[in-house]
Amino acid sequence: MDITKRLLETDSKLSRHNEGAWDKPYNPDLPGFSSFNDAGVEVETGEFLYAILRLLKPDNVLETGTHWGVGASYMGMALKDNKKGKLDTLEFLPEIREQAIERMKTLGLEDVVTCHLGDAAKFKPTHNYNFMLMDTEPQTRYAEVIRYYDYLDAGGFVFIHDLHRHMHQIDNSEHGYAWPFGRIPEQIKAWVKEGALRPFHFSTPRGLTGFYKVSKDDYIW
Repeated sequence: MDITKRLLETDSKLSRHNEGAWDKPYNPDLPGFSSFNDAGVEVETGEFLYAILRLLKPDNVLETGTHWGVGASYMGMALKDNKKGKLDTLEFLPEIREQAIERMKTLGLEDVVTCHLGDAAKFKPTHNYNFMLMDTEPQTRYAEVIRYYDYLDAGGFVFIHDLHRHMHQIDNSEHGYAWPFGRIPEQIKAWVKEGALRPFHFSTPRGLTGFYKVSKDDYIW
C-alpha cells in the first residue's frame, strides 16, 4: 500500500493539499508536489525519506525540528516496516511537541519514535546515527550539521530541508546575502573540499540538500 495513503487512512487529522494551495481541497489530477502543511516536509519528500530508510535500514536516525511530526511519521513508518531502528526527533516548543507525540501514538510509532523536548543545539546523543534530517529554523541548520557531524557514522547521510542547490549563497533584495540560512560555515566548506562530505541536491519546491559522509571502505577514484 502507498505510504501516504496509509498515513491518511490512519491519522484523520492529516489533510493533503497541492503545494501552496492550503485553502483548497487536494486535486490528484494536478501536476507537481503536495503537502500536509507549509512547514513540514512535502509529501513526496516524505515518501523519499520513507524509501531511503527502507533501503538503508538504519539502526538510529536523528531529526531536528519535529514540528507536527510529518517527517517523523514517514521515517518512523519506515523503521517500523523494517522491524528495526529508532528515531530521535527534537522539538523546542512544548505545544508543538505534544501534537507530534499524539501523532506518533495514533500511528502506533511510540516504540519507534522518541519526541525529545529541547534545543537541538544542546541535545546530547547517547549513540551514533546512520541518517540525519535537519529541519529546525533555517538559520540553525548549518550549525547542526557541524554539531552532529561526529555522531554521524561513516557511510551515513545528513539532509538539510528547505536548502536549494545554490545553498542560499545569493543576494536577497529584502533580507540581504544568504538569507535565511546565512553563510556556509568554513568547517563545512573544509569537509567538502577535503572530500569528507559529498553534497548532492534535489530540486523540490522547498529544496533538499544531502551530504554523504565518506567511508574508508569506499572505492578511491
